[in-house]
Order: sequence, then C-alpha cells, then structure tokens
Amino acid sequence: MAYTDKQKLIPTNVNYTSKDFSTIKADLIEYTKSYFPDTYKDFNETSPGMMLIELSSYVGDVLSYYIDYNYKENLLATATEKRNVRRLSEFLGYKSPNKTPSVVKLKITTTIDANTDGTPKYGDAPQSIGSGLQMASNVDSQILFETTSEIDFTASGSGDDSVSAPILDSNGEAESYTLTRYVRAVSGQTKTKSFTITSPTKFLELDLGEDNIIEILNCQDSSGQKWYNVDYLAQEKVLKQTHYSNDDNRVTAYDQGLGVGAGGSESIIPVPYVAEYIKTNKKFISKFDEDTQTYKVQFGNGLFRFSNSGSNVDPVEQAGVTINGTNLSDIPSAIGSTIGNNLNLGETPANTILTFTYRAGGGATSNVQAGELTNINNAPDGVTISVTNDEPSIGGTDGQTVDEIKNNASAFFATQLRCVTKEDYTARIQSIPVKFGSIAKTYVERLDGGTLFVSTLSYNQNKQLVQSPQLILQNVATYLNQFRMINDQVDFGFTLNNTLFSGYIINFGVRFIVNQDRRSNATEVQLNVIQVIKDFFKVEKMQFRQSININDLQYNILGLSGVIGIKELLLFQDGTDEYAGSRKFYNYEVDGTTVPNGEVSYGFQYNFTEALDDGIYRPSVTPSVFELKNPNQDIYGKVV
Repeated sequence: MAYTDKQKLIPTNVNYTSKDFSTIKADLIEYTKSYFPDTYKDFNETSPGMMLIELSSYVGDVLSYYIDYNYKENLLATATEKRNVRRLSEFLGYKSPNKTPSVVKLKITTTIDANTDGTPKYGDAPQSIGSGLQMASNVDSQILFETTSEIDFTASGSGDDSVSAPILDSNGEAESYTLTRYVRAVSGQTKTKSFTITSPTKFLELDLGEDNIIEILNCQDSSGQKWYNVDYLAQEKVLKQTHYSNDDNRVTAYDQGLGVGAGGSESIIPVPYVAEYIKTNKKFISKFDEDTQTYKVQFGNGLFRFSNSGSNVDPVEQAGVTINGTNLSDIPSAIGSTIGNNLNLGETPANTILTFTYRAGGGATSNVQAGELTNINNAPDGVTISVTNDEPSIGGTDGQTVDEIKNNASAFFATQLRCVTKEDYTARIQSIPVKFGSIAKTYVERLDGGTLFVSTLSYNQNKQLVQSPQLILQNVATYLNQFRMINDQVDFGFTLNNTLFSGYIINFGVRFIVNQDRRSNATEVQLNVIQVIKDFFKVEKMQFRQSININDLQYNILGLSGVIGIKELLLFQDGTDEYAGSRKFYNYEVDGTTVPNGEVSYGFQYNFTEALDDGIYRPSVTPSVFELKNPNQDIYGKVV
C-alpha cells in the first residue's frame, strides 16, 4: 500500500542512540511495523525480510564500532593503538623512543710515575681520550657500551670523578699513582650510513633502516658541512659545542677562555665545552615510523640559490614553488615568508652525499650486572687503561608503554620546554649537560622588574663547594636563552671587590662534649659521634637558604651506644679554646674583603651565635650554603 499524504507528513522516529546489533535490529523492526504496516508483516526469524533486517543491523553495528573506534583513536586520552598514541604525542611535541638505552658509570684507570717530590706526573698520563670508547660485556660480547664524553687524565678532575691513589715503595714514598676517572656510558654502538642525493625534493625523507637508534651523532654532506638534528623544522637555533682542544683561545679544560698563556685565568673546575647557539638552515628532524618500524629523517623545503658569480644572492628559497606571472619581490612579506622565501623550515639537500653517524642499541637486554664491562674494543694506540663498572647499568627498556607515552606527552606539553617559575629555572640549570660544566647547587630568586637572581656553586676535585667558574656561568646563560621567557633577565651573582661571587659558601667547625657511660670505650664513642656529625653535614644534603636544626643532630647523637648526655654541641667559625686554637673558618668578610689569617679556600664570615634560635641556625639573608668543608679537620670534641 502506498503512502498517503498524511502518512508522508508523519516524522520518522529514528533512534540515534542505537549502536549495537540487537538494538539496531529492534529499531528496524519497529520502523518497519510503523511505516510499512501493510507492506511487510512476516517477522519470523526465518523469513527473507528478517534476513535483510539482520544484515542491515550487522552492517550498522560494524560501522558504529569503527566510527566510535576512529573517534577514540584521534584523542590522546582514549587512544589505544601505539602508533596512534605516538602520532598524537608528536602533535604535543613529545617524541617517544622505540627503545631506551641502558646507562652506566664506568671506572677508567691508568698508572703513571711520580715526580721527584712525590706528586703525580700528569704529563705522562694518556692525553684526552675522545668520546666513543667502546666496551663489551664479558658475558655477552654482543652487548656494547660507548662513552659519551672525553676522558682526560692530564688534570686533577672534578668531584667524585677523579681519584689519584699513590703506590708506595719500600720506604713509604710514592713511586707511582693510579689515576681513576669516572665517565658515563650508554649501551649501543656507532654506525654510519650514506645516501646519494641528486635533485632537490621538498621535505625529503630518508630511511635509516634501524629500529633501535638512540641518537644521531652527526650528519655531514660531501662538502664537509654539518647538518643538525632539531626537535622541529621551524627551530632556527641549535646548540653548538666546542671542545677546549678545538678552541684556539683555550689551552686546557681548566682555562676560563682567554688562554692561560695569553693572560687568561685558570679554574679548579674543568669545563670541557663552550656552549653557543647558532642559526642554521641545515637541519632535519628524526622520528620513528610505526609502519616501517624504522627511524627516518626529514629535511626542510628550501634550496640554496647562487648567482652566476657564485655569490649567495638569497640564502634559501622554497624548492619547487612557482607563482606564474608574479615576481617573488612583489609578494607581500607576510605571504612570502610561507611561499617564496621560507627560511624557517630549512634546506633540503641536493647534489651531495649525506653521511649519518648514529648510535644504535639499547633495549632491556642491555642492562648488565656490576663488573661485567671489562673488555675495551677500541683502546687508542699506546694507551694502557683498564675499565670496569662498579654498579649495574640501568634504564634499558624495549620502549615505553601506551600509558607511559600518554603521561609523558601530557607533562611535556604542560611545560613546553619553557622556564616560567623559579622551579623551572632551577631544574633547567641543574640539567645542563655536564660537558658544559657541572653545577652542584642552584638557587633562583625572582626580583622586581623580571630579573632572575641565580646563585650557583660547583664541586672541586675533592667534592668541596667552590665558586662556579665564569665560563660555566656563561654556558648556563647561553643554555637558558632557549628556554627563558622573553622578559626575563638573568643575573648570576654578587660583585664584591671586583670578584664575582655566584652564591656564598659558609664554612664552620663543630665542637662537642658528650657524656659517656662508664662501661663504654671513650675512643669508640668519640669516633661514632664524629661519624654521625659527618653524615649529618654531608654536602649532598645542604642547599641554598637551608637552616640547620641542631636538635636533629642531638637526637642522632643521643641514639648512639654509650652516649648518655650532651654537654655541648655548637657550630663556630673562630677558634678561641683548646680545640681549634686561633683558626678562622672563613676567608672573606660579608663585603668580600679578604680576612687576614683566614683559612685558605674557605668561604664567608657568619655570626653563628646570633643566628642560633631555639636550636636552629637560621640561614643567611644572602643566598648561601652551609658546608663542613673538611670533616676530618673541622670537628673537635671530647668524651667525659
């Protein structure tokens, strides 16, 4: 029976919430009964009409599933496929590695003779060994590790990374020294791959053919020009590092930058590299392709142009872009930046050979046990060194899980590599690559007008706090330029008596008198008390603007066996009694004036008596760090 005019006007009752087979089938039956009551009445499960209804329900169910699935896969929070999660995280600026390398601290040792005065003869030590020293596991030779920084035996080193142990002869005099250096190494091995490039291609993509690339170490064309790996193609500046041995203005890693022989100054803190941001169009991005399960690199869309004379007329123009009847010079700059002369996205290589050097490896199998890395595969000729790992390597994984990628991408997007708060600046300064200098302590204070006052301190070879060399501060300032807010200005310290102090060091001595149980050994009690004090004042625990709760120290001492009371426990800088004599545990007054007869290499004067309030030594108003510099010398006490 055909529709009447009245029936045609009845609105169709379609339920858009029905998505599964059963509900779609039920809705189709009701629809048929309502709008085709006389046309079809056989709703038996075996009827041909029901077959068509069920087929339609099946198609609707499948379509509904895939529509919902595809929608969910376009949202980071609900996506489940790893390839989609990776792609969505890349939109937020986060690139998830397919595999992560294992990291280990290697112990490198060598032996040198002693000078006639018994000091180490550093001139006989192996010269700087470049990064890329390769070690193999003594359990599985296929597991390889490579160092990521230079190893220099010719200088005294820095902090815990350097040890010089004398080897004594029969007379008790030093005849030689064992030099120890600690260096970071990552799992993997260095490989190279070359590509011949002919005609220019916009956004050229090259497949490196590896699924476990940790980092791309270098990319160089046949003319010797370097191409830089960037986070995104619009990135204009890259961080360039210059090793001191390649810098004509620096003689050693300890030179401040002017050259020791040319009137420059030396530092007790090594700074192997100088950091510098440069602007370049030779750049590419690297990414892991889920479809091919390999790492690929992609270049920009620009191409160098030269005049007939060979001079550079216009650095870069977009390859393959033409606008008929229009000169590039006539295009408005706002349009030309995206069509005619786009410098931001970089060049694409042409008529050259590109050679990539990269490190491949990692994975869960790269986590090795302590003492397993003892075989050196590429030791320099004429150099005798040995290697081991005192601790197991950690961090090697077969890639991040979906949940890990989601959480990391969200955190990355929230910060966006920006330094906004004081905490952002502190974390960024502390994370500066050690090749540019080591920062031990950092304090950031925001002043009026957008100025950030930054206080820093570094460790010397004995892991004692010292002023950060100006070259390190220069590197830190350069490093922060890519992360700081445009209105933020960074100030690195106090200038007192023409000397820059980036952070104060307040040194002190400790004096104690404890009461012992008569049944205990006095010497043993005394040594135990000293050890507790040493542990309490470990330099790793001390921070800028940190107070000292002497009550906590008393509690720890009273917990020792044989101690029944504390008669005296205090901090001081001027020795006026039988313990310290006339020693002064400071070298500068508050205004930076040198103190006569002050202890060499100590810090600033501080009134500990006035700073004590209810068992707590208040921190200095000026950003400072309390330090028990020489625990074996600066702790005085007795047991009664």
